[in-house]
Amino acid sequence: RRSIYGRVDGRIGSSRGSRTSRGHVDGRGRGRDRQHEGRQGEERQQQWGRDFRMLNITIMTTEDIVFYGLCLVGFGDKRQNVRPGLLHNRFLAFFGPDPKSVKDLLNDLKEEFDDTSFKDTMMTLNWAKRYDVEHVLAGRWGYSEEYIGPKLKEIGKRIQSFVSKVIVFDPNLFDEREIHIITVDTFNCTTEEMRQTPSTAFYDHKSNSCGLKYEAALPIRHRYPVSLKGPFKAGEKHDRTVFCGGNKDTAASDRDKSSLFFKIPVDKKAVGDSAYEGMPEKVLVRREGHSKETTDFINAALARQENYHSRLKSYDILRCRFRHGKSTENKMVLHKMATEMVAVIVQYDLRYRPLCETDNYI
Repeated sequence: RRSIYGRVDGRIGSSRGSRTSRGHVDGRGRGRDRQHEGRQGEERQQQWGRDFRMLNITIMTTEDIVFYGLCLVGFGDKRQNVRPGLLHNRFLAFFGPDPKSVKDLLNDLKEEFDDTSFKDTMMTLNWAKRYDVEHVLAGRWGYSEEYIGPKLKEIGKRIQSFVSKVIVFDPNLFDEREIHIITVDTFNCTTEEMRQTPSTAFYDHKSNSCGLKYEAALPIRHRYPVSLKGPFKAGEKHDRTVFCGGNKDTAASDRDKSSLFFKIPVDKKAVGDSAYEGMPEKVLVRREGHSKETTDFINAALARQENYHSRLKSYDILRCRFRHGKSTENKMVLHKMATEMVAVIVQYDLRYRPLCETDNYI
């Protein structure tokens, strides 16, 4: 087998031993003494710093991504002689998406941006998942803080640039027999105080602190989200106002025509919670008197919507209080970048880890 550096890959050989059915290493298959293995490991350790930025993304396999990704965060060659399930869980804990999703994302980034670096992209995924401060990242990744800050934003914006390509509201997606086509809801993210422009408009009643609001929509019978809109000041706009593109006092000509209210085709409806009460022609909500079948349908659809929000917030950059940015405008721009970056990552990941066991589950 050829290496991803263009030479014979030393890690694929008898020195790693064979694996049993339980994933443990069988010492009988090593074929080399431990002293030589130790020297080989030391040589590999010395090569990692030079080679990781030279990895050829286009020919990397999923196994390569797991191996080199875990090497970058401290799990060297020897420490990866464990069952595959443990390796997979370690990878998810440090980077977030499934390795197959990372492979797809890396390939698309490489196609769009030829100078895409494996190490820098994995560092950005690690930042999104764990949201460590730059001093911690400097120790883990071997870069200076001066390099890390701008690089994270650069890679983050590159991933964000895919959002308009992968999250698209296409009316042709839905079957003509469908009446209720999407679920809609908002989620809030906490941020540091907007000290330059203090205002109650940023008050997030859910966390009792400063925050920003986003609106997301999922097709009920299809896998991938179709809309992500925001950020809005958490206390400034009601969920219904965001959905309609304005409130009852907003003139029809002044309403935001990109809102979901105007995107949903005639004779089609969304499913929402009580925040969308009062628009029966556009949104189905729970009501007294509904049949058990209708209530179960609404509950299942909204539960899936909440699962999507939870998937987004499994990335600490959205779960924790956002600390980047100087001015209010800059903070909102960077938070939008972070949110859309995570949304793109999750969109790629839904191919291999869907929100439920079947797409057309309702």
